[in-house]
Amino acid sequence: MLRTIGLKLVRLVPVLFIVSAATSLLIELVPGDPVLAIIGMESTAEDYQRIRTELGLDQNVASRYIDWLGGIVQGDFGESITRAGFGVADLLKQSFPVTIQIALTGMLMALIISVPMGSWAAYRAGTRFDRFSSGSAFAIISVPSFLAGLLLIFLFVFHVSIPRYGVLVLGLAWALWLLGRAVRRRSEGEGRVLLQAAAALVVAGLTVWLANKWPSFNRQGFDRLTSDEGVLENLRDSFLPSLTVALTEIAVFMRLLRADMQSTLQEDYILSARAKGMPPVRILARDALRPSSFSLITLAGVAFGRLIGGTVIVESIFNLRGMGSLIVNDGVNTGDFPVVQGGVLVLATFYVALNGIIDISYNYLDPRLRRAR
Repeated sequence: MLRTIGLKLVRLVPVLFIVSAATSLLIELVPGDPVLAIIGMESTAEDYQRIRTELGLDQNVASRYIDWLGGIVQGDFGESITRAGFGVADLLKQSFPVTIQIALTGMLMALIISVPMGSWAAYRAGTRFDRFSSGSAFAIISVPSFLAGLLLIFLFVFHVSIPRYGVLVLGLAWALWLLGRAVRRRSEGEGRVLLQAAAALVVAGLTVWLANKWPSFNRQGFDRLTSDEGVLENLRDSFLPSLTVALTEIAVFMRLLRADMQSTLQEDYILSARAKGMPPVRILARDALRPSSFSLITLAGVAFGRLIGGTVIVESIFNLRGMGSLIVNDGVNTGDFPVVQGGVLVLATFYVALNGIIDISYNYLDPRLRRAR
């Protein structure tokens, strides 16, 4: 295990070197002059050249990259060019927690919803639930993230009664369906009927409570976990942005897991468990999910890294000061290359480390990989 971790760390260095060097070259191709952003268009040629020399912009890109790399090795990310007095490390500390929370919460939402739905759709392949979930997944995938964010704002901010009454109607309909099922299966025994009737009452009670306690959400802004408002306010502010980035992942994860698990459910040991009368929940959760989760874990790791680096649209819609806004608005648009280089390096480090952790986790999911080593 230590050898595997060591190899992953060794491979991390050249990847980050290539990413940082490519970023330095690409930032030169972006139009715009950071000196003009600082002193304005009406400055004199002497002032322009003096500021350019002070910032080190009179050097070639290779010299600037070597100087920047030397500072990174010592833990110094440098100073922002266009925001005097602000260190790049301080800007990253302000922006990264926002992005990582949105991405992490969105990923948790996607997994919590997609895993049970994809598993049950595979188990009940061809049924009405399978057709409904598959159609819903295709519909969600076709909706771009910016449109999904605007629709969520329309429903959860400006027209709160629509989702509240929608949850109430769906929850009560589910409770009535459970109650009707209990009545239809009364021949199976009084105990089973009472259990299903109790489940119907629990669903109805939770639905009414949720509709009564339905929270209101803010259009924009973000209170951090460390703010005086507390955890609940932070979760309320992060719910809509996280749901926006989670919607597409929910659909993709559910379709992928359904396909993999549908194949796993045809294995002999699954058929044997069914023949022994094992409960469907046990078969899905303990026997079928583990071997069917390799593709899902790989895709989740790639998607998580993509969410961290690609939330700029969501951050713009909800007015969040995350990594996307920092790199694009404060870095690329103004030519502030230390901000761009520092932000890309942090995202690349996190992304590569996350995929290394996923590779290592395969050893625990599949014992055959441990034996092969």
